[in-house]
Amino acid sequence: MQSDEQYLRRAIRLAMNGRGLVEPNPMVGCVIVKNDRIIGEGFHQKYGQPHAEPNALASCIESPDGATAYVTLEPCCHTSKQTPPCVPKLIQAKVGRVVVGCLDPNPAVNGNGIYQLREAGIAVDSPLLEAECKQLIAPFIARTQRDCPYFTMKWAESADGKVAGPAGKRIQISNAASSHCVQQLRSRCDAIVVGINTVLNDDPLLLPRNVPMPRPIRRIVLDRRLRFPLTSQLAKTIDRGPVIVCTESPLDSQPVRRLTNAGIEVAAIDTYFKNARMTHVLTEPGPTLAKSIPCYDRLWVIRSANSIADDTAPSAGPIPNYFIQTGEVNLEGDRLTEYLNTKSPAYFAPVPSADFVLIQ
Repeated sequence: MQSDEQYLRRAIRLAMNGRGLVEPNPMVGCVIVKNDRIIGEGFHQKYGQPHAEPNALASCIESPDGATAYVTLEPCCHTSKQTPPCVPKLIQAKVGRVVVGCLDPNPAVNGNGIYQLREAGIAVDSPLLEAECKQLIAPFIARTQRDCPYFTMKWAESADGKVAGPAGKRIQISNAASSHCVQQLRSRCDAIVVGINTVLNDDPLLLPRNVPMPRPIRRIVLDRRLRFPLTSQLAKTIDRGPVIVCTESPLDSQPVRRLTNAGIEVAAIDTYFKNARMTHVLTEPGPTLAKSIPCYDRLWVIRSANSIADDTAPSAGPIPNYFIQTGEVNLEGDRLTEYLNTKSPAYFAPVPSADFVLIQ
């Protein structure tokens, strides 16, 4: 006989299948159990489509009357959204019990869904595996409660800790398997951020390659002194996704007009990320930007088996001791390690993220 925790962990894993498709909504999974048998399960598959609970109910192989529904997030009860609320669906299905991982941080729900279920005579047990269920939706919580995206930093380093070639020259450090993994991560994010030095030195395109891209990705350049070149690949490809230059320079200046006339958005560094309503932001830093690691929520480091062995090649900075390792996987010789920032307001449990789980 499986336990409540085992069924809810199954729901957590199901929820992860929605990563990159449901945002800005949270990932949610649901498992319906009757007589210790799973009779239905589902997850939120795509933004604007049915949530996990109706998907699970629709998949049931027998009547859910009297069954237990295991849901990673409190079922929604508000109507100011694209899809109908899930609480009435559970009530109509006559489930006998609902086990909820964590409350919905959305003030329009936050306890009201559980209240309505109990008022309808349904037993509710909550929270269960609360920290893990919160970590599952840490980006949604960050956006909802701190009005800020969830920041991931990613870099590749050689076996001897170098992040670029001799004298900082750009070279390929990771292998093809690691590169594909990074392209998948890019495709699931709302934005990719680099510093101006990366643009000047490497002229990147900052678009996912050879993977599906479910929605346009913002390409953001941190450029305090507005040195962004209109000859760059980014400037020439604004038809493939918006380009935003974030600066500390006055926004009414001639350099700003030069960029905006070319179709590039210019915004203030200190307010853009708060106002842009993004959920996931991926930063791909050069050696300089990587030093700002303490303010990031999650870190991915890809370590190659090959060394560069040159004293002029820049090294990766140290990883603070309050970043906790949550997983490591071998990517055909490269090693990808995931760390979470335990000082982040969006840290709840030392468990691997959906992005990390999905690559295995």
